[in-house]
Amino acid sequence: MISDVEFRRLIWHSRRGMLELDVLLGPFTELHFKSLNEADQAHYQRLIDAEDADIWAWLQGTLATPDADLGRIVGMINEKVGAGLVK
Repeated sequence: MISDVEFRRLIWHSRRGMLELDVLLGPFTELHFKSLNEADQAHYQRLIDAEDADIWAWLQGTLATPDADLGRIVGMINEKVGAGLVK
């Protein structure tokens, strides 16, 4: 389980250099991250370690994620907060 300090750091790290990503990742982190199982939380943390351009391309569906675990997280983000915002 993630501590409150680690969660606040994760929220900060979810803030990106692209407004489009901030609009998706910030709310997802704040509203849905804690409800993920530990494996999915780890996959989300891997996702936000990627480059902004890659994350945006994955969210738009213009680039395939390197593995199914990241693809699952991308799908969750699009489902939970991205409906109507991506593409």
